[in-house]
Amino acid sequence: MTLESRLVSFEQIPPAFRPPVVECRHYLAGGQRQWNGPLRPIFSPVPLRAGELPEYPCLGALPDLDEQQAEEALAAALGAFDRGDGVWPSRSLEQRADTVRAFIDALRPLRDRIASHIMWEVGKVHAEACNEFDRTLEYALETIDAALALDKRERRDTSLQQVVGRVDLLPIGVVLCVGPYNYPFYETLTNAIPALLMGNSVIVKAPPHGGLLYTHLLPLLETFFPTGAVNLLFGDGKRLLPPLMASGAVDVFAFIGGSDTADALIAVHPAPHRLHKVLGLEAKNAAIVLPDAPMDITVEECVKGALAFNGQRCAAIKMLLLHEDIAREFVARLREEFCSAEPGMPWEDVRCTPLSSPEHAEWLEELLADALRHGAVIENDGGGERLLTLMRPALLSGVTEAMRVHDEEQFGPILPIMTFREEQEALEYIKHARYGQQCSVFGSSPEQLTRVVTAAARCVGRVNINGKCQRGPDHFPFTGKRDSALGTVSIEEALRRFCISTVIATPEYPANTRIWSQLF
Repeated sequence: MTLESRLVSFEQIPPAFRPPVVECRHYLAGGQRQWNGPLRPIFSPVPLRAGELPEYPCLGALPDLDEQQAEEALAAALGAFDRGDGVWPSRSLEQRADTVRAFIDALRPLRDRIASHIMWEVGKVHAEACNEFDRTLEYALETIDAALALDKRERRDTSLQQVVGRVDLLPIGVVLCVGPYNYPFYETLTNAIPALLMGNSVIVKAPPHGGLLYTHLLPLLETFFPTGAVNLLFGDGKRLLPPLMASGAVDVFAFIGGSDTADALIAVHPAPHRLHKVLGLEAKNAAIVLPDAPMDITVEECVKGALAFNGQRCAAIKMLLLHEDIAREFVARLREEFCSAEPGMPWEDVRCTPLSSPEHAEWLEELLADALRHGAVIENDGGGERLLTLMRPALLSGVTEAMRVHDEEQFGPILPIMTFREEQEALEYIKHARYGQQCSVFGSSPEQLTRVVTAAARCVGRVNINGKCQRGPDHFPFTGKRDSALGTVSIEEALRRFCISTVIATPEYPANTRIWSQLF
């Protein structure tokens, strides 16, 4: 089947999955504000057949805000926080939890609309877009429960060395949340929700792809939260984010994206020593397949790990290290799986959908061409073939250090393969990699698994045994070493990242003890 035959016209889209069209002229900066300036058209990466040439449908438009609107949002956030005396931070945690819970309940009827925006704006399979919505709300509710339990645990009186005290978890200040396009709802709100719960004021920069879904959140955010506690900006991050950081008024920078962008933004902050950072950056997660790996499980997990959402996940498997003894059989099994992973439309039951943007598709094609020029071989028929944003996954053998794909994060449906004879060869790749988010190790010998996992754990933030790399469950710490992350997020860890442990204590003189018993 040709890629061109996978294209459909608008009329051929099932009515339930046709794209929503939204034109928004508002943003949130101390309440909803009307935008009378230029709008930025939003195009889907999903190509449709239209006449002689395919086209990317326009999904609507968003305000193309500038520095002035960023400054408005910052002033609103600063006023709402008021150095901890604002309405929102002054509320008890229980009161903030009730507000966030009510906000989550109000989101539930928006499930279909938000999932549709995710599907059309980033090309995600509809079922996965629904799962992203559900997982976000589940995360938020579990975060509320964890915050209340953490606060109760921390606030208990403790007596040590003739001093009695307790710990209050107090907000830090203004949090700037910048989420990615691949999980535009989940990754943004899983920073914004814990930041709000702990009493901070928040400025959300909507993702470049996936921004239209936030138009449905504008009235809810304005309704449930005090003025200025939540602010929402649309537009070009290169124009909006530098002035926010350069002001020095951002206290916490919660960012998921590329390290170059993160470095550039942090560099303009005049007081980086006091800037709290929660950074989720790149990854080059490797899977080490030992000679006694359980073949069926390993093939399934490696394919899911490499191709889920086209490999456009930081936690995807992005390098396959195969033991020479099983390489031939394993590649043959993978070849079958890759050949069957025919790209299709996101409302269909397919593994691979259109890539996130034409520019990203072109970059992946360049990365693949570089590998082929240096001697790599595409193992699956048609692998790497591209039509617009539709790209057949490529299983790439013969990868060497001379190729860009050896070190660069491909963030797409390309799986490079290297072979090894001694386990230390595979471990050397992980040991000397620039990134250190995760790895997977597949094998059956407890002795060898223990040896390899112990060594790998010194280099990455998570080691998966006979399973793909992944973020969840959300109660597990999600972090990385080296250039992959700064800070740890999980449900409880995220809460701690957005607050300061503040001690209230007194020497245990009898008079002090009597007063203490009457406080709080």
